[in-house]
Amino acid sequence: MTTNRPFRLPRRTVLRIAGLSALVLPGIWPRQAKAESEEAGEIAQPDRPGPRAFINRAFDMRRQAEKDGDQAYGAVVVRDNAIVGQAPSRVVVNRDPTAHAEMQAIRDAAQRLGSRDLSGCILYSSSKPCPMCEAAAYWAGIEQLTFGHDMTDGGAPGLCG
Repeated sequence: MTTNRPFRLPRRTVLRIAGLSALVLPGIWPRQAKAESEEAGEIAQPDRPGPRAFINRAFDMRRQAEKDGDQAYGAVVVRDNAIVGQAPSRVVVNRDPTAHAEMQAIRDAAQRLGSRDLSGCILYSSSKPCPMCEAAAYWAGIEQLTFGHDMTDGGAPGLCG
């Protein structure tokens, strides 16, 4: 007695053949890089906390991104005069168009604080955040954007503008 069931490849094999395994199967993406803050555990705080120290750390993250072969952007999230999240850009090394430094720093801060609510936080960035990053800061409740060497006050993040 034979059955007429069609031959099926395992899902993992189909995804590998299609080149999609890295998108769906965890741990297979070969070049995925972790943010420096993820590898280090605790965030080293500046000796003299303040706006200049925080923007300097954003530029440290920018240098880290460049060193890792990514786009030259970095960002930190600060609450109560302490860095609670930081990240370099990971767009290229993670092959993720949403892995901008600001997005990564917001994700890092939310994870470390155990909350999506980042009220009372300031986002320091090496350059002016794009609309996607500004919208993410808005939805996270970040109160102020500061960017660039001259520490431009970008005000409160907003949507569509």
